[in-house]
Amino acid sequence: MKKLLLWCCLSLLGLHVKAQTKVIDYPVEGKRSTDCVEFYRAEVSDTALILRGNLYNRPGHWVQLASSARLTGGVTGKVYRLVGAEGIEPDQKIYMPATWTRPFSLQFEPVEDKDRWVDFDEGTATNGEFVVREISLEEKKERKRIHCRIEGQVMGNPAYSRIMLYPEGTDDRVNDWQSIPVRDGRFSFDLYTDTEEPYELCAWSDKMTGAWRPVPFIAEDGVLKVTFYSLEKSAEVTSESPLNKELLAFNRQTDSLFMRSLRMEKDKLRREGKVESLEMQALHKQFEGAKDEAERKKLGDRAQELYRTGKAYTPEYYELEKKSTKAYDDFQAYSLDYIKADSSLVGLYLLKNQMERSKRQGKDLAPYIAVYREIYASLFSGNALTRYVRNWISALEVKVGNRFVDFEAPDLEGTRHLLSEEIAGKVALIDLWASWCGPCRRTSLSMIPIYESYKDKGFTVVGVARERSAGDMKAALVKDKYPWLNLLELNDRAKIWEKYGIGNAGGATFLVDKEGKILAVRPTAEEVKAILDKILWQN
Repeated sequence: MKKLLLWCCLSLLGLHVKAQTKVIDYPVEGKRSTDCVEFYRAEVSDTALILRGNLYNRPGHWVQLASSARLTGGVTGKVYRLVGAEGIEPDQKIYMPATWTRPFSLQFEPVEDKDRWVDFDEGTATNGEFVVREISLEEKKERKRIHCRIEGQVMGNPAYSRIMLYPEGTDDRVNDWQSIPVRDGRFSFDLYTDTEEPYELCAWSDKMTGAWRPVPFIAEDGVLKVTFYSLEKSAEVTSESPLNKELLAFNRQTDSLFMRSLRMEKDKLRREGKVESLEMQALHKQFEGAKDEAERKKLGDRAQELYRTGKAYTPEYYELEKKSTKAYDDFQAYSLDYIKADSSLVGLYLLKNQMERSKRQGKDLAPYIAVYREIYASLFSGNALTRYVRNWISALEVKVGNRFVDFEAPDLEGTRHLLSEEIAGKVALIDLWASWCGPCRRTSLSMIPIYESYKDKGFTVVGVARERSAGDMKAALVKDKYPWLNLLELNDRAKIWEKYGIGNAGGATFLVDKEGKILAVRPTAEEVKAILDKILWQN
């Protein structure tokens, strides 16, 4: 009996100790100033708060955390000191291995119960310090309708130590994305959303090197399994959920019907050295041994001449290109028939893809727009994919001769401005820019003399900065000193870039007349001046 009582007491004690430690996976809910530091777990107890995470950077590059790193209570404002670290030594440069990552943990003083979340910073108050906002210390209680379980593995590629997850169509330069760490070759994540909508997965190291192959899927109830290999080999995806199962089946079917044989034929030509012509192959070797820039330019000019005259590739490869063009036309016709007959969210997703491809190829978009309006426009109300397609089609009309797209956005003080009211009765330059877009800022700077010369003659400029944080916009304005009204598009909240059809760009400019008709798209300062001189002369 005494042994039984002792066992019960020890069991209760064990339960009590366990209850004192809360574990919150993926606790970061706010903004972060860096992609180099990621916290994937918070462990909260009566004696300490431990944040477990990873440092990320290119191999051979370093990351450094300050020993003054601290947490600030979200409710009390109390500062909690760093008291220990594992995996790193504060104030020391940590160089990245071939895996692009180093695991670490930070131990802080225990946090008061009132502080349901904390902010992390290095306590240095410099522009380069690492800041992570709103690290939740409460176990998540998901109330969203959709639960998509993502399970995956990485085969033979240590650089794939981090998987990026984001809604398809978003720009990670201004939108936060979910970082999923790969540990022992495996990763998992529970994605909760309110509606079925397309997402993408990709390897962070590929994105950093400027070449990546995203894995698209539709967030829906169920399990999605993904195996990553490398850029040279496509990821393998399986799912028994209805939408993803349909999408995967469509991709397999169209690949079998139109693409696989062409891919095999191209691989055969590559193995046999029959892709490029003998002259083009010789130019490559000469270019590698070129002694100076003048010789390289001469060889480059000759290569361009071969491309123009159809002599860059072998006759066999040009014949394969003809087959590929025919196969792609057949694929598009097959896809359009499928989209017409389907009328599911998969059909809308495929329609979006076909429209984007056709636009890049300069093909007629009318058949796709007609299908959207006849079948899909009234379906899936409130879905992000519907919004995207609607804005994408509307953005096709943002061109010379048509009216500008109106929008509302705040300035840095939070005062909201309606664009049409700001430019009413004036010739105006709508300047969409970003602090991280060098060409955008050079264009904006070139417009300052134009603005100063014509601002009292009926001309104005309204700038809009596309940013991840308001601080980035503030710093750019301090440096560039634009003298006109500037508004903030934070994290693409108003979808302004999407509405103007420049979702993947840093920015663009649009000159409009007093009636709101677009006079020029991406004009130079000289072109703006010439148009203003003409308009003012006419007036």
